[in-house]
Amino acid sequence: MISNKVVTVGVIGLGGMSNFYLRNISKIDSIQVGAICDINQDLLSKIGEQEGVSQEKRFNNMEEIIASPDVDAIISVVPNNLHAKVLELCILHQKPIMSEKPFTMDLEEAENLNLLYEKNPIPCMIGFIHRYTPAFQYAKKLLDENTIGQIRHIDVRYQQSFGAPLFNFPYLWRFNKAVTGTGALGDLGAHMIDSARFFAGEFHSVSALMKTFVEKRIDPLTGEERQVEVDDFTSFQAVLGKGVAGNFVTTRNAIGSSNQHEVTLYGDYGTLHVNIERPNEIDIFVKSESEEKPVLKTEKVPEIYNKTLLSDFAQLILNNKTLDIPTFYDGYKNQKVIDRIIYSAENGRFVKVD
Repeated sequence: MISNKVVTVGVIGLGGMSNFYLRNISKIDSIQVGAICDINQDLLSKIGEQEGVSQEKRFNNMEEIIASPDVDAIISVVPNNLHAKVLELCILHQKPIMSEKPFTMDLEEAENLNLLYEKNPIPCMIGFIHRYTPAFQYAKKLLDENTIGQIRHIDVRYQQSFGAPLFNFPYLWRFNKAVTGTGALGDLGAHMIDSARFFAGEFHSVSALMKTFVEKRIDPLTGEERQVEVDDFTSFQAVLGKGVAGNFVTTRNAIGSSNQHEVTLYGDYGTLHVNIERPNEIDIFVKSESEEKPVLKTEKVPEIYNKTLLSDFAQLILNNKTLDIPTFYDGYKNQKVIDRIIYSAENGRFVKVD
């Protein structure tokens, strides 16, 4: 039961990404941690003590925490192969949820969830956090104001470097197809797809290439080599709504790129460029009435665009107005695009996105 307009959440999955959500919850007055869940008892105890969660609110079973009447909503930060199960249980128990991306392991899981959700909808958000980058929010507003005119093409990149051979990164769950479904595509590419949809609309067709550069890595548990089954690199071209052309690249092997997700939007009258590594700045290349030709300007993003995914999640549950949130259907449509990218890469041809 929500009391004093504060949403009590249960966090499922206490691995690395959960720290991001726990830190952000501590900064928001309208949301608090009331329960946690993980199969790792040591981690459960550690986070329980850190967050002041009582013993009876520390769960090993995810259906029990979802069904708990003391939990208003769920934040799911489990591995990819459990995303669909947690979403399914939340729908069945009519419990609001914020689930990490990618939406599911594959399209079959997504289709099954969609059928269930259409009959029993719940407040649901998917963790496409980068659309909440202030620069992205401001760019969306400038696009809505037609600042650069009709978008003609879009260039989207999401590059990291940890997977390059230089760093000898070990074999972890991220490289296990049975757990992740995909590699860079689902991990980073899902954000690229969401950013493109956020700015330019729906995908109509794609043509893709997927590569694994480092085919074997050392398993730190056994000391033996393990076969890598997922992509280190994915690139694709796409046609989006209104004929917008898109070029996309994601990789974990780009030395010099720490966490580089950037979008460049080219319009009839100008260009916008945003980068999550410069969250409070936007590059604008337009021609003003007093200028003879377009001039590149870097502007500070106004503070009013500093909202967060979790603050919107709380407002959604409290039935307050929210705009441009990443919904269940954003996750579902995102997974459709991922499926078509995989199919295109496997078959070597341009394919339509239904």
